[in-house]
Amino acid sequence: MLSQFTSILFFVFTVLYEASSQDNIVIGSNLDLRNDERLPVSGTKNWQLLPQRATTFSPRHSHATTVFACPDNPSTQCLWLTGGYSDSHRSFDLRMEKEISDVWYSKDGKSWNQVELYGDFIQGVGNWDAKPGSFAAPWYARYGHSLDVLDDEDGDADVMVLVGGNNPMPSNDVWLSTDGIRWYFDGYAAWPKRAYHSTAVFQGKLFILGGTPFSNSVWAGSLVKNRTREVGYSIKWTQMKDAPWTPRAGACAIAHSVNEDIAPLPNATEEFTNNTSEVLFILGGLAGHGQDNPDYEGIRTRNDVWKTTDGETWERVMTDTKVWPGRAFHGCTSWTSNNNDPISQPKMFIAGGGYMGTDGNREARSLETYTDTWWSYNGSEWMKINYEEGSIYKDNLYSTNEWTEITVEDGRKVYRGKWGFSLEAFVASQDLNGDGEINTERAMTKVCPVANKTLCKTMKLAEEHIPALFLIGGKVEGSSMVSDTFVSKRGINCELDGITCGNKGSCGHLVVKAGKLGLFCGQAFIKHNFFRDEF
Repeated sequence: MLSQFTSILFFVFTVLYEASSQDNIVIGSNLDLRNDERLPVSGTKNWQLLPQRATTFSPRHSHATTVFACPDNPSTQCLWLTGGYSDSHRSFDLRMEKEISDVWYSKDGKSWNQVELYGDFIQGVGNWDAKPGSFAAPWYARYGHSLDVLDDEDGDADVMVLVGGNNPMPSNDVWLSTDGIRWYFDGYAAWPKRAYHSTAVFQGKLFILGGTPFSNSVWAGSLVKNRTREVGYSIKWTQMKDAPWTPRAGACAIAHSVNEDIAPLPNATEEFTNNTSEVLFILGGLAGHGQDNPDYEGIRTRNDVWKTTDGETWERVMTDTKVWPGRAFHGCTSWTSNNNDPISQPKMFIAGGGYMGTDGNREARSLETYTDTWWSYNGSEWMKINYEEGSIYKDNLYSTNEWTEITVEDGRKVYRGKWGFSLEAFVASQDLNGDGEINTERAMTKVCPVANKTLCKTMKLAEEHIPALFLIGGKVEGSSMVSDTFVSKRGINCELDGITCGNKGSCGHLVVKAGKLGLFCGQAFIKHNFFRDEF
């Protein structure tokens, strides 16, 4: 009889080794989805497929990404990508494997640069026999790991921290890098080996939540200066109280600034204040107790949201089970304003992932993926951004999320969910005034709303540093892994159910009045006065 450990691993691994048709696909197109006949009204594209350069990372899922200083210019921030699960390939030692041990960075999400790697090539703890200066990292190839950034309290992001993951079994090794080039072994963590855990930097510490084998344990890691180590730092781990949420893996964790003065939608007003506090959230995941546990009720993806303000006392905050459906292996991030505008409130975003498990008479042995995107101020009230209809089983699924559109061999355009991607808040270059150029300096720029070109506003901004979401890689349901990067466009913060507020002046219960903005219009659009139409 399989042990609980083996059973849980087998259950999770069925996602990775599912037998599915491998259509040859082309991601994205020039089709303006907002003009599709299935839409209730026309609108604007909210996601753009970034053009891929000749050199980019290989198709993969379950990789880990973060935002950290660029290696050639530490004053500039870059996207960083590590590891993942890919098609079978030869590793540095000529073995065939599907796990990856590479590192990439990008300044814009378009051009990805592979890093020649150095550091602790130590026998018994990693790729000790790989050649320093090659593309193989000192750490074992892996997927389902995490990559985060810690600060030593000097106000700067000092260290990237890579922990855990399947290599190929769950692990608890810890690796540190101050430049993305040199990676140093920081020993084995005090917490049990795990993969598909959730991480977030909360109150200056790296929190490790859950993972497989299914766990509800919570650990916090503090960055400590250590002159005895070449990297200059080490991590000190502290065990917190076990959380009350069901043991899980493939969940999302977010450290997010919550404004307690925002009234629940739809009764909120535009009279916001800056009364914010940092809160740690965990969202969804594939969860279940062991069969010998009296609370056992099967294993399935969940749609519960829990929060804590101290890392130990947890409260369930989303009680409406009909908001977004249970999911795991989804993407999430917090999009926090960097300006002092009291209206610019931080939002949490979740996207994609899928359902798996047994819930009543609904049983899924492999992921049934989602094509949706949601946001929330506080984790309890959620607003759906995109419009969707139909079913993958009847091949009439449709979504206004452009990252769901694929073209199959016979030329048909179909829409499929995605899982195992990463979602990062970063900056993008966008031609806001339509002059065909990107202003690299803060300059007076005329920006026009989509709906009314006569209502242009002039403001001082740099078009190469527009806040945006980046959706990177992943696995498309019923098809292959991808190496694409999608970036959100300016409409994403001003859309509900596929309707852009600047086009019609309302989204559901919210109406844009003269000189006002809908409450769902987020930081970038309030900051830059996008869609300030008169109605």
